[in-house]
Amino acid sequence: MLNYDKIYLIGETHSNRPFRGEIDNFDLAESEISRGEKEVSEIVPVKHSMGGKTLYDVIWTTNAFPLIVSERVIELFISNGITGWKTYNVKIYSKKNELIDQKYYGLIITGRCGYQDYSKNSIIMGKIGIMIQPHSKGFYFKDDYWDGSDLFMCKPNENGESNMFRFCTQKLADLIKKEKINNLSLEKVTDFSLSIPLYDIKLTEKQKLKIEKLKASR
Repeated sequence: MLNYDKIYLIGETHSNRPFRGEIDNFDLAESEISRGEKEVSEIVPVKHSMGGKTLYDVIWTTNAFPLIVSERVIELFISNGITGWKTYNVKIYSKKNELIDQKYYGLIITGRCGYQDYSKNSIIMGKIGIMIQPHSKGFYFKDDYWDGSDLFMCKPNENGESNMFRFCTQKLADLIKKEKINNLSLEKVTDFSLSIPLYDIKLTEKQKLKIEKLKASR
């Protein structure tokens, strides 16, 4: 059984201050590239889209899928033996469309875990705006599968559908905190939750019964 308390979701801080990039050629920003399922052989230009001019360790893009990281991050990965990743080359351009002389890379995550298994989740009541709705809490993997990598993503589900959730181990989470790698968030998978009605999550009979009990107790 996996120790899910030591697995983290990597996400955005949703701050307006950091430099946010944009890749004009959508073919170079496909999810399959970031998941390591499609090769990119050319240098990918990343232009300023919004936010400030200061470059952080992590650059998110308006394209949603690409994750761009600094040379410092890559050096830390190598020196600390972090597994489950590779890179592709990028060039960063300023708001004035001038090439920035700082080295960054597109991060590809090659590690894998099982697809999300909602049947293992607990049921809680949570807020969506001013509404209180039942939530499915936790992010657990089908068959508890994980290949042991420090960086990893879900395998496609039985219908061939993929997602862009990025995970890391406690080892990498500790490194991120120690070295103050900025412009990303870490959330334990055991704390993660989604609105059941909003995401149309399919429930087990036991989970449905739990919702009825929670509603009755309010």
